[in-house]
Amino acid sequence: MILLALNELNLDYIRGYVGQGKLTNFGKLIQQGVVTTTSEDKHELLEPWIQWVTVQTGKTYDQHRVFRLGDIVDRQDLHQIFEDLEKSGLSVGAISPFNADNRLASSKFFIPDPWTKTKASGGYIIEKLSRTISKLVNSNASGKAGPVDVVWLLIGFMVYVRIQRWPKFFKLVSFRKKPGVKAAILDMILLEVFVTLQTKHKPDYSHLFFNGGAHVQHHYMFNSSQYEGDFKNPEWYCPSDWDPLLMILETYDTIIGDLLKSDERIIGMTGLHQVPHEEQTFYWRPMNHRDFLIRCGLKDNFNVIPRMSRDFLIEAVSTKQALEIENHLSQFTDSVKLKPIFRVDNRGKSLFVEIIYDDDLKEGMSFNGPKEISLKSLQNILAFVAIKNGKHDGLGFMFSNKKIDLPQKINLTEAYSYLVRMAINDAGN
Repeated sequence: MILLALNELNLDYIRGYVGQGKLTNFGKLIQQGVVTTTSEDKHELLEPWIQWVTVQTGKTYDQHRVFRLGDIVDRQDLHQIFEDLEKSGLSVGAISPFNADNRLASSKFFIPDPWTKTKASGGYIIEKLSRTISKLVNSNASGKAGPVDVVWLLIGFMVYVRIQRWPKFFKLVSFRKKPGVKAAILDMILLEVFVTLQTKHKPDYSHLFFNGGAHVQHHYMFNSSQYEGDFKNPEWYCPSDWDPLLMILETYDTIIGDLLKSDERIIGMTGLHQVPHEEQTFYWRPMNHRDFLIRCGLKDNFNVIPRMSRDFLIEAVSTKQALEIENHLSQFTDSVKLKPIFRVDNRGKSLFVEIIYDDDLKEGMSFNGPKEISLKSLQNILAFVAIKNGKHDGLGFMFSNKKIDLPQKINLTEAYSYLVRMAINDAGN
C-alpha cells in the first residue's frame, strides 16, 4: 500500500483541471470517490506539522500536544504508524513524512522531511541526499547552495532519476527562473527516488509526502486558472500567463501514472486544504538568522535553527535567558504602523519565533526595539519570501484507486486506524 500525502492540495482546483482534460491520472485516483476529513476547531492548530502528526498517530492535538515542526523527535511516548506497522511484521519505506521521527529498526528507506532532525536510512547516498535537500530547502529565501550541495544533487539525479524522465527534468530546469519551478524540481527528485526505491524494495507500506504543491498554493494560487477571485499577483512576482499550480500538479500526475501501473492500493490524503487568502500579505525571512538576531540585540550564546518560510527556533542556555529573549523580541515594532514584528512561543529553554510583520518594506522604515535598537536598511537583511495567496482550511480529503470503506466524512484521527487496517490486510494478501 502507498500513502501519497499530498499536503494541503485544493481538490476543487484539481477537479477543475481534470474537467479541462488535464491531470488524467489524478482523475483516475479520485474516481472511486472522496472522503472528507475534519480536523481542529482552532485556527492556530490548522498547521500541517500538527495535522500530519494526527494522521501518523491517530491522536487529536489535545492528545499528542505536538505544536511545533520537529517536536516529534522529543516525543518517544507517541507511537507512529511507521513503527507500529513494523512491529506488526510489515516492511516500511518513507520519503519526507512530515514531522515524523525515524524509529524504525530495519526500514527499507527513510528520508526525513527537511526540518525534522532525525536520521535518514537506506544507504550512504540517501543520507547525503537527505542532508543536501534539507540544506537547500532551509536556505530557500537566499537561494544559496554550495558546490558540494550541487554535486550531491547531481549524484542523486544520476542514481535515482530514470532516463525516460530526463527530458521532463531538463524542461523544468529550463524554466527554473519561473515561480514555483524550484519546488517542482526538488519534489520530482524525491518522486524519482521514491519510485526507484519502491520498485527495488517493494515495502508493504510506503509513505510519500509532497510539500511543493502546498508551497505553490500559498504563494501563487491567484495565478491558477481555477482561481475565481479578484486578486492578481504583480507581474514582477508571477507573470499572468504562468500557472505554477498546474505545473507542479502535472509533475505529480506523471508519477501517479507510474504508481497506478503497479496496481497497488494508492491512498491520497491532503490533511488540510488551502483556500484563497482575502488580503495582500507579505512574508519576510532573515537572510542570516543569527546575524539578524544579533542586530536585534541578542547576545551570542544562543542557537538558532531555521524552519519553514518565516519561522525559526531559538535554543537558549537557560529558561531565564529564554524569557529575556521573549520579552526583548516582543517589544519590536515597525516605524510606520507600529505593528509587532515577532510572535514568540516560549517552551522554557526554546522559543518558536515567527516574523509576523506582513506589509511591504518601505524606503526609510525600520524595526525598532528596546534600548533604542533600530534595524535600518531592512531590504539588506530580510529576504522577500512570498505574497500570501492561499490560507489553511480545516477540511481535508482522502481518495484512492480502490474503494475506500469509510463514511463520506470522518475525523482526521480516524484515518490512522484505516491506514493500519488496509496496510495489514493488503500485506496479508
